[in-house]
Amino acid sequence: MQGRSGLRLEGLTAVVTGGGGTMGNAIVTSLAAEGADVAVVTRISPQEEVLQEVNKLGRRAIGLHADVADEASVDEMFSKTIESFGKIDLLVNNAGVGIRMPLEQVSIQDWDKVVAVNLRGVFLCSRAAGRGMIDRRKGNIINIAGASAHLCYAGGGAFGPSKAGVISLTKQMAVEWAKYNIRVNGVSPGPVMNPETEELLRDENIRSRVANIPLGRVGRAEEIASAVLFLASKESSYITGQTLIVDGGSVETWYLYP
Repeated sequence: MQGRSGLRLEGLTAVVTGGGGTMGNAIVTSLAAEGADVAVVTRISPQEEVLQEVNKLGRRAIGLHADVADEASVDEMFSKTIESFGKIDLLVNNAGVGIRMPLEQVSIQDWDKVVAVNLRGVFLCSRAAGRGMIDRRKGNIINIAGASAHLCYAGGGAFGPSKAGVISLTKQMAVEWAKYNIRVNGVSPGPVMNPETEELLRDENIRSRVANIPLGRVGRAEEIASAVLFLASKESSYITGQTLIVDGGSVETWYLYP
Protein backbone atom coordinates (compact mmCIF):
# COMPACT_ATOMS: atom_id res chain seq x y z
CA MET A 1 0.00 0.00 0.00
CA GLN A 2 1.17 3.53 -0.75
CA GLY A 3 2.28 5.97 1.89
CA ARG A 4 -0.57 7.74 3.59
CA SER A 5 0.00 10.97 1.64
CA GLY A 6 -0.66 9.00 -1.55
CA LEU A 7 -4.02 7.54 -0.52
CA ARG A 8 -6.74 8.51 -2.96
CA LEU A 9 -9.56 8.81 -0.42
CA GLU A 10 -7.61 10.17 2.55
CA GLY A 11 -9.92 12.01 4.98
CA LEU A 12 -13.17 10.96 3.33
CA THR A 13 -16.14 9.30 5.01
CA ALA A 14 -18.11 6.69 3.07
CA VAL A 15 -21.41 4.89 3.58
CA VAL A 16 -21.78 1.49 1.90
CA THR A 17 -25.18 -0.19 1.95
CA GLY A 18 -25.36 -3.92 1.43
CA GLY A 19 -21.99 -4.11 3.13
CA GLY A 20 -22.42 -7.64 4.44
CA GLY A 21 -22.11 -9.59 1.20
CA THR A 22 -19.14 -10.62 -0.90
CA MET A 23 -19.23 -7.58 -3.16
CA GLY A 24 -20.08 -5.21 -0.31
CA ASN A 25 -17.11 -6.43 1.70
CA ALA A 26 -14.79 -5.93 -1.26
CA ILE A 27 -16.05 -2.38 -1.78
CA VAL A 28 -15.68 -1.51 1.90
CA THR A 29 -12.12 -2.80 2.18
CA SER A 30 -11.12 -1.18 -1.11
CA LEU A 31 -12.31 2.22 0.08
CA ALA A 32 -10.64 1.80 3.46
CA ALA A 33 -7.36 0.74 1.87
CA GLU A 34 -7.33 4.11 0.10
CA GLY A 35 -7.93 6.10 3.27
CA ALA A 36 -11.70 6.29 3.80
CA ASP A 37 -13.53 5.79 7.08
CA VAL A 38 -16.58 3.62 6.39
CA ALA A 39 -20.08 3.10 7.74
CA VAL A 40 -20.98 -0.47 6.80
CA VAL A 41 -24.74 -0.86 6.46
CA THR A 42 -26.46 -4.23 6.51
CA ARG A 43 -29.93 -5.47 7.24
CA ILE A 44 -29.26 -8.80 8.95
CA SER A 45 -25.84 -10.03 7.78
CA PRO A 46 -22.95 -10.24 10.25
CA GLN A 47 -20.29 -7.60 9.67
CA GLU A 48 -17.67 -7.97 12.40
CA GLU A 49 -15.13 -9.46 10.02
CA VAL A 50 -15.26 -6.57 7.57
CA LEU A 51 -15.21 -4.01 10.40
CA GLN A 52 -12.07 -5.64 11.78
CA GLU A 53 -10.49 -5.57 8.33
CA VAL A 54 -11.12 -1.82 8.06
CA ASN A 55 -9.54 -1.32 11.48
CA LYS A 56 -6.50 -3.34 10.39
CA LEU A 57 -6.11 -0.92 7.51
CA GLY A 58 -5.89 1.93 10.01
CA ARG A 59 -9.32 3.40 9.30
CA ARG A 60 -12.41 3.83 11.43
CA ALA A 61 -15.50 1.73 10.79
CA ILE A 62 -18.97 1.50 12.26
CA GLY A 63 -21.56 -1.19 11.63
CA LEU A 64 -25.16 -0.11 11.19
CA HIS A 65 -28.34 -2.06 10.54
CA ALA A 66 -30.99 -0.47 8.32
CA ASP A 67 -33.80 -1.32 5.96
CA VAL A 68 -32.99 0.84 2.93
CA ALA A 69 -36.60 0.64 1.76
CA ASP A 70 -37.87 2.24 4.98
CA GLU A 71 -37.60 6.03 5.25
CA ALA A 72 -37.36 6.17 9.05
CA SER A 73 -34.71 3.45 9.13
CA VAL A 74 -32.65 5.24 6.47
CA ASP A 75 -32.87 8.59 8.24
CA GLU A 76 -31.77 7.00 11.52
CA MET A 77 -28.86 5.28 9.83
CA PHE A 78 -27.58 8.52 8.33
CA SER A 79 -28.05 10.37 11.63
CA LYS A 80 -25.87 7.78 13.38
CA THR A 81 -23.23 8.11 10.66
CA ILE A 82 -23.12 11.88 11.10
CA GLU A 83 -22.87 11.44 14.87
CA SER A 84 -19.87 9.15 14.43
CA PHE A 85 -18.02 10.81 11.55
CA GLY A 86 -19.42 14.35 11.31
CA LYS A 87 -19.96 14.22 7.55
CA ILE A 88 -20.62 11.98 4.57
CA ASP A 89 -18.48 12.43 1.46
CA LEU A 90 -19.34 9.26 -0.42
CA LEU A 91 -22.38 6.99 -0.64
CA VAL A 92 -22.28 3.60 -2.35
CA ASN A 93 -25.77 2.19 -2.86
CA ASN A 94 -24.97 -1.51 -3.02
CA ALA A 95 -27.97 -3.06 -1.24
CA GLY A 96 -30.06 -5.15 -3.59
CA VAL A 97 -32.34 -8.15 -3.86
CA GLY A 98 -33.54 -10.39 -6.67
CA ILE A 99 -36.33 -12.96 -6.89
CA ARG A 100 -35.97 -15.14 -9.98
CA MET A 101 -39.16 -16.34 -11.65
CA PRO A 102 -41.17 -15.81 -14.85
CA LEU A 103 -43.10 -12.55 -14.90
CA GLU A 104 -46.49 -14.27 -15.02
CA GLN A 105 -45.64 -15.92 -11.69
CA VAL A 106 -44.39 -12.79 -9.93
CA SER A 107 -46.68 -11.77 -7.08
CA ILE A 108 -47.31 -8.13 -6.35
CA GLN A 109 -45.59 -8.68 -3.00
CA ASP A 110 -42.42 -9.96 -4.68
CA TRP A 111 -42.49 -7.17 -7.27
CA ASP A 112 -42.89 -4.53 -4.59
CA LYS A 113 -40.11 -6.03 -2.45
CA VAL A 114 -37.56 -6.01 -5.28
CA VAL A 115 -38.45 -2.51 -6.47
CA ALA A 116 -38.55 -1.21 -2.89
CA VAL A 117 -35.02 -2.36 -2.08
CA ASN A 118 -33.37 -1.85 -5.45
CA LEU A 119 -34.92 1.43 -6.56
CA ARG A 120 -36.71 3.11 -3.67
CA GLY A 121 -33.77 2.24 -1.42
CA VAL A 122 -31.37 4.05 -3.76
CA PHE A 123 -33.68 7.06 -3.81
CA LEU A 124 -34.13 7.19 -0.01
CA CYS A 125 -30.43 6.77 0.77
CA SER A 126 -29.34 9.21 -1.94
CA ARG A 127 -31.87 11.80 -0.83
CA ALA A 128 -30.77 11.54 2.79
CA ALA A 129 -27.08 11.76 1.91
CA GLY A 130 -27.68 14.31 -0.83
CA ARG A 131 -29.25 16.84 1.50
CA GLY A 132 -26.08 17.03 3.55
CA MET A 133 -23.93 17.07 0.43
CA ILE A 134 -25.97 19.95 -0.97
CA ASP A 135 -25.37 21.93 2.23
CA ARG A 136 -21.63 21.25 1.99
CA ARG A 137 -21.57 21.80 -1.80
CA LYS A 138 -19.64 18.59 -2.23
CA GLY A 139 -20.33 14.87 -2.56
CA ASN A 140 -20.16 11.66 -4.55
CA ILE A 141 -22.79 8.95 -4.99
CA ILE A 142 -22.21 5.61 -6.71
CA ASN A 143 -25.16 3.33 -7.46
CA ILE A 144 -24.71 -0.38 -8.11
CA ALA A 145 -27.06 -1.35 -10.94
CA GLY A 146 -26.47 -4.54 -12.94
CA ALA A 147 -25.79 -5.86 -16.42
CA SER A 148 -29.41 -7.03 -16.61
CA ALA A 149 -30.44 -3.37 -16.43
CA HIS A 150 -29.08 -3.06 -19.97
CA LEU A 151 -30.28 -6.41 -21.38
CA CYS A 152 -33.06 -8.44 -19.78
CA TYR A 153 -33.19 -12.20 -19.40
CA ALA A 154 -36.15 -14.54 -19.08
CA GLY A 155 -37.01 -15.40 -15.51
CA GLY A 156 -35.39 -12.34 -13.99
CA GLY A 157 -38.63 -11.04 -12.54
CA ALA A 158 -38.49 -7.45 -11.32
CA PHE A 159 -34.70 -7.34 -11.00
CA GLY A 160 -33.80 -5.99 -14.44
CA PRO A 161 -36.57 -3.37 -14.53
CA SER A 162 -35.69 -2.17 -11.02
CA LYS A 163 -32.01 -1.83 -11.92
CA ALA A 164 -32.88 -0.03 -15.17
CA GLY A 165 -34.70 2.44 -12.94
CA VAL A 166 -31.50 2.87 -10.94
CA ILE A 167 -29.67 3.91 -14.11
CA SER A 168 -32.34 6.50 -14.91
CA LEU A 169 -32.32 7.76 -11.32
CA THR A 170 -28.52 8.04 -11.50
CA LYS A 171 -28.83 10.35 -14.50
CA GLN A 172 -31.61 12.35 -12.83
CA MET A 173 -29.57 12.97 -9.68
CA ALA A 174 -26.44 13.77 -11.68
CA VAL A 175 -28.23 16.45 -13.68
CA GLU A 176 -30.03 18.01 -10.72
CA TRP A 177 -27.13 17.97 -8.26
CA ALA A 178 -24.19 18.87 -10.49
CA LYS A 179 -24.65 22.52 -9.54
CA TYR A 180 -23.89 21.54 -5.94
CA ASN A 181 -20.61 19.84 -6.95
CA ILE A 182 -22.13 16.40 -6.39
CA ARG A 183 -21.21 13.66 -8.83
CA VAL A 184 -23.51 10.65 -9.31
CA ASN A 185 -22.46 7.59 -11.30
CA GLY A 186 -23.23 3.89 -11.46
CA VAL A 187 -21.55 0.53 -11.83
CA SER A 188 -23.28 -2.38 -13.55
CA PRO A 189 -21.65 -5.68 -12.55
CA GLY A 190 -22.03 -8.82 -14.59
CA PRO A 191 -21.89 -12.20 -12.83
CA VAL A 192 -19.65 -12.05 -9.76
CA MET A 193 -18.18 -15.02 -7.92
CA ASN A 194 -19.85 -15.58 -4.56
CA PRO A 195 -21.38 -18.60 -2.78
CA GLU A 196 -24.57 -18.38 -4.87
CA THR A 197 -22.60 -18.17 -8.13
CA GLU A 198 -20.47 -21.13 -7.11
CA GLU A 199 -23.63 -23.15 -6.59
CA LEU A 200 -25.06 -22.09 -9.98
CA LEU A 201 -21.83 -23.07 -11.72
CA ARG A 202 -22.43 -26.69 -10.71
CA ASP A 203 -25.00 -26.67 -13.53
CA GLU A 204 -23.34 -27.59 -16.85
CA ASN A 205 -25.85 -25.41 -18.72
CA ILE A 206 -24.82 -22.36 -16.70
CA ARG A 207 -21.14 -23.14 -17.26
CA SER A 208 -21.71 -23.30 -21.00
CA ARG A 209 -23.43 -19.92 -20.92
CA VAL A 210 -20.60 -18.39 -18.91
CA ALA A 211 -18.27 -19.63 -21.64
CA ASN A 212 -20.07 -17.23 -23.99
CA ILE A 213 -18.82 -14.24 -22.00
CA PRO A 214 -16.04 -12.74 -24.14
CA LEU A 215 -13.56 -12.94 -21.25
CA GLY A 216 -14.74 -16.46 -20.58
CA ARG A 217 -15.34 -16.24 -16.84
CA VAL A 218 -17.37 -14.61 -14.08
CA GLY A 219 -15.93 -11.56 -12.37
CA ARG A 220 -14.33 -11.16 -8.97
CA ALA A 221 -15.76 -8.88 -6.31
CA GLU A 222 -12.45 -7.01 -6.21
CA GLU A 223 -12.88 -6.09 -9.88
CA ILE A 224 -16.21 -4.43 -9.15
CA ALA A 225 -14.67 -2.68 -6.15
CA SER A 226 -11.91 -1.30 -8.37
CA ALA A 227 -14.52 0.33 -10.61
CA VAL A 228 -16.21 1.84 -7.56
CA LEU A 229 -12.87 3.11 -6.31
CA PHE A 230 -12.17 4.80 -9.63
CA LEU A 231 -15.51 6.62 -9.54
CA ALA A 232 -14.93 7.53 -5.89
CA SER A 233 -11.56 9.11 -6.60
CA LYS A 234 -10.45 12.37 -8.19
CA GLU A 235 -9.36 10.35 -11.22
CA SER A 236 -13.01 10.49 -12.35
CA SER A 237 -13.57 14.15 -11.41
CA TYR A 238 -15.11 15.05 -14.79
CA ILE A 239 -17.46 12.07 -14.95
CA THR A 240 -21.08 12.22 -13.80
CA GLY A 241 -24.35 10.65 -14.89
CA GLN A 242 -22.60 7.58 -16.33
CA THR A 243 -22.88 3.87 -15.60
CA LEU A 244 -19.77 1.76 -16.04
CA ILE A 245 -20.52 -1.80 -17.16
CA VAL A 246 -18.09 -4.27 -15.58
CA ASP A 247 -19.12 -7.62 -17.00
CA GLY A 248 -16.35 -9.16 -19.07
CA GLY A 249 -18.17 -8.06 -22.22
CA SER A 250 -21.23 -10.16 -21.48
CA VAL A 251 -23.73 -7.52 -22.63
CA GLU A 252 -22.22 -7.91 -26.09
CA THR A 253 -23.13 -11.61 -26.20
CA TRP A 254 -25.65 -11.83 -23.34
CA TYR A 255 -24.61 -15.19 -22.04
CA LEU A 256 -27.91 -15.73 -20.21
CA TYR A 257 -29.77 -16.40 -23.46
CA PRO A 258 -30.05 -20.10 -24.36
